[in-house]
Amino acid sequence: MSMAGSVKGTVLVLGVPLLLCALQPLQKKVIFQEDAGAEMLASREAPPEFEFPSEPVYIERAPGGGDVVTNGSGVTVRGPVTVAGSASSGRAGDAQLVVWDEYSGDVQHGGSFDVLGAVIQEGTPGEPFLIAGGPRFQARPHVAEFSRGVFVVTWEEGPDGWGAPYRSVDQQWNNVTDTSGPLHSWRAVKLALVTREGSITEIDVPMPSFKAQREELKRRPGAERVGVFYERPIVHSDESGAIWLAYRHVHQREASLAIPRLSTHVERGFSVYLTKFVDRQQTELYRLDERQRDGEQRLAFVRAFKGLQIAFETGRADRRRDAQFRGTRLVDVPDGEPAALSLGEAPQARDQKGPVVATELRAPEVRAFERTKVDVNGAPFTLLYGDLHRHTDLSLCFPFFDGSIDDAYRYAKGPGALDFVGLTDHARDLDQGQGVGRPWQEHVAAADRHHRPGHFAALRAYERSQSNTDHNVIGLAPDADFLRPHRPPLTEFWAEFSPGEVLTIPHATASVPGARFSGDVWEKRDDLMRPVAEIFQGFRDVSSMEELRKDALGTGQKLGFVASSDHLSTSAAYACVWAHGEGADAVDRQPIFDALQSRRCYGATARIELQVTARSSEGGDVHWMGSDLPAAAEFAVSIKAQGSAPIERVEIWTKDGLITTKEVSAEENLEWTLPWRPDPEEPEYLFVRLVQTDGERAWSSPFFAGWDSVSPSKTR
Repeated sequence: MSMAGSVKGTVLVLGVPLLLCALQPLQKKVIFQEDAGAEMLASREAPPEFEFPSEPVYIERAPGGGDVVTNGSGVTVRGPVTVAGSASSGRAGDAQLVVWDEYSGDVQHGGSFDVLGAVIQEGTPGEPFLIAGGPRFQARPHVAEFSRGVFVVTWEEGPDGWGAPYRSVDQQWNNVTDTSGPLHSWRAVKLALVTREGSITEIDVPMPSFKAQREELKRRPGAERVGVFYERPIVHSDESGAIWLAYRHVHQREASLAIPRLSTHVERGFSVYLTKFVDRQQTELYRLDERQRDGEQRLAFVRAFKGLQIAFETGRADRRRDAQFRGTRLVDVPDGEPAALSLGEAPQARDQKGPVVATELRAPEVRAFERTKVDVNGAPFTLLYGDLHRHTDLSLCFPFFDGSIDDAYRYAKGPGALDFVGLTDHARDLDQGQGVGRPWQEHVAAADRHHRPGHFAALRAYERSQSNTDHNVIGLAPDADFLRPHRPPLTEFWAEFSPGEVLTIPHATASVPGARFSGDVWEKRDDLMRPVAEIFQGFRDVSSMEELRKDALGTGQKLGFVASSDHLSTSAAYACVWAHGEGADAVDRQPIFDALQSRRCYGATARIELQVTARSSEGGDVHWMGSDLPAAAEFAVSIKAQGSAPIERVEIWTKDGLITTKEVSAEENLEWTLPWRPDPEEPEYLFVRLVQTDGERAWSSPFFAGWDSVSPSKTR
């Protein structure tokens, strides 16, 4: 039976937007390759007092990075490191093995997440050793005792170059391969026995959907793994020496097909499997009767009075009517005798001494941010790079590609090397914009957990989709009380808040075949509540410059520019702000919010430094890009740039179009000052576009001369 047969309703196929309604009962349906040999386990609702067990080790998120710390004793096992994602710990006799993942290096030069371990004896941690490394994504380890001095460890594996520059293709979105694509393109489960001396015996876990994917006749070249997800594994070893492995799985076949345009708004959830290994051979396979629905839902083994149980979270609260139970469920782990399985080749064990991948263990690393700092009018400003439009699997559009909240923060702080990020899932997919709902509460909790002033700023944010006037909302409102349903008109939303509480950023407005986002967005204006717009979007790999010139600036809107990712895209679009403060002092929510509201920002497709200021020929203060200029006959516009590659040209744009171009002799540094005489009779603007020899671009926010300011919020 095809995977589509498991879903009641219809999906978006070849661009026809129809909504899924609900999941059908799954008890008698063969959905994935595993299901032909899997026995169903019935779950029940957990009692109200149930709590998930906490790990005896955790990641302490410090301003300078992450430390791996044991609970209770407070022993620091490792750190600080640039990003430590998750950690687990298990005991075997008098030894405790702590496992964790950490990011090190630069994704452009082999940087990756690796899985490491360290043995603690008598309260003293030994030297860390590598369990899984190399260019692939290796993360989310979990460990349990196997026998005295031996542990069983499981983890997730993903593609090479995770988080490297990637853009989809103007609503085609079918250029994903096994080695190039978004944060969540494929996953595999890994399993190994690890001794306290660091010897590793890897055990193969049967994952038959990969074989089915390779044999798919309509598959795109290079997509042998795309759309196959085996992930979030946990492990337990019982007294008989058997290993129990639980994980979740979905085969999103559409993601790999050679079709003109990928299906969107397809969300089937993850089947949760429980499998047993005896003597390193898989002997039993079970499927739980309910599915998990997003990346943050937990899965855990729990010791109960009557034996071992699995606890898992279920349910979804997006824009659809979904009848699935929401909450925590419990299922008993069977005690049955081993039974032979026929799921392909039997798993083989591979004994290795030392790391699975023969590479030297990297020393703990905290990325040194050499942030650019300047003084303007005696005040310090620091250049920060961020992303203000990034979705996760809570949004219904691309839940199989966007990845989880955890994936987004791993990317932002790891390979993305961002100073700030705002995760902007759709309000209608956050329990229909209900601030008390679980999705928004998870969003806020994750932002606050990752927010470390001076090092990394996690902004509270979401996307407010209201017909064809989609806006991203960045908020500083107390208690994060600014999530609202998407239906009230934009002007009513603006009227509810003061300018210091929220600001809104319109979705990229370039016309895209079949989906036009501009609509009547420019019939509304509030210069404080909507100070900037997206001029480039990595998802569609499209610039909105011409439409912003014609329909926004050309009709009197006063807007600065940023670039954003939206869905799928990584390391390809940046919101760049000159935040007030020196170095670490600038890395906080308020300075970033103030820079956006002042339009002291620019958009870029690479990590390009761009400083554009203006000063009257009569003297006086220097004015940043985005400023309202005072009345004067002439200004000296100063442009300073440091390219990520050689600069090809710099263009000057006004209401009259492209007025001048400076050709650059393939240099990465540029300093240029030119005179500008605004038209004294009409409102004028001027912005800069920089183009590199590799095609990457940057757009400064405009200067405004002779413009009025419109903000109904000022009168409230």
